[in-house]
Amino acid sequence: MGELSAGTVLVAFGGYSQGISGAERMAWNSAAWLHRLGQQVVILTDSRSVDAAEATDVPIYASLAELAVRQPGFRPALVHAFDLAQPELAAAAAGLAADRGVPFVLTPASHPRVWPEPSLGCALCREADLVCALTGAELTQLRRAGVPRDRVWTAPQASDLKGVADPDGFRRRFSISGPIVLFLGRRIAVKGFDVTLQASRLVWRHRPDAEFVFIGPGNDAADAVFSSYRDPRVHDLRAVDEQTKHDALAACALLCLPTSADVFPLVFIEAWSCGKPVISGNFTGSTDVVRDGVDGLIVSPEPAAVAEALVSLLGDDARRTSMGKAGQLRVHGEYSWRRVAESYMEGYAHAVRARNARAGGSAVLPHAPPCPASETRGAPPGSGR
Repeated sequence: MGELSAGTVLVAFGGYSQGISGAERMAWNSAAWLHRLGQQVVILTDSRSVDAAEATDVPIYASLAELAVRQPGFRPALVHAFDLAQPELAAAAAGLAADRGVPFVLTPASHPRVWPEPSLGCALCREADLVCALTGAELTQLRRAGVPRDRVWTAPQASDLKGVADPDGFRRRFSISGPIVLFLGRRIAVKGFDVTLQASRLVWRHRPDAEFVFIGPGNDAADAVFSSYRDPRVHDLRAVDEQTKHDALAACALLCLPTSADVFPLVFIEAWSCGKPVISGNFTGSTDVVRDGVDGLIVSPEPAAVAEALVSLLGDDARRTSMGKAGQLRVHGEYSWRRVAESYMEGYAHAVRARNARAGGSAVLPHAPPCPASETRGAPPGSGR
């Protein structure tokens, strides 16, 4: 990334009022690793994740106004925004890049179905000098949305677990004795938390000893759904700290996230890193993420299908262990934050070269295709990760 070695990358992303999303984790870790690899970095975020902020060890500003006061005349070499499920800071970052005449890189990090402003999201994708996809399916979707071929880049993912897991301590703390089915994600319908709840009653017909643990922030609607499942085998822990999350992953028999619209759930990599198989919904691009029958199962996000998969894996220790080991080997061989940061650095160099090659040309797409998210404006907002 020679073009930027003497300049600063501004990394911008929004935070969530409850918990921390996978997109936030990706942004924090990417910024930290860019800095570790020698790239100057400044962070623009309203994220409340204090632990991540302390670990990053780079300048952090909550708004463009604060940045302007603290660093008058600040001109980054490149701006990189994350997560269109929280588009405000991404849009502000794009404006700064345009004002300063520097490349704008965007990692959507979430499915268009959960973008609160689909038109804005698509406009930012088309405006960016480079859009970073996490899977081949997302890359195809971006191309269909009108992002030119030379402005699309594919970046890897990585695990974000910290500390040493204490699975036995987790079981004692929450009085759990049976095999654990773990749901880990935002408690919104698109993630399938309600599907998992409905599946629990079907699973108990065959495995009455199974216990269901739900971890992740939600809302009043999610709380209302849980109120009808008052069973001691259902543990709704809501948002937890990083150590408890790691303990839960180490203690569970498997991770169940029957999401219906996603890109690349970070929790899958976290589960695999703990040697646990995953059950995923058959969202578009799911086969780019989960190797069905190898490190997990891909099923229709419906209670009966999810329950069948759960009963199958809970009843076959050898298969479950084999899948978990396959996922673990995959994580060790393919997914690391160093690889993520190095991929972004290569992408930045590509964006600079492409921008220079286009110098003097028009950035307007006169006949841009419709945004694929426009058909799902009624979808609940939230992170797609």
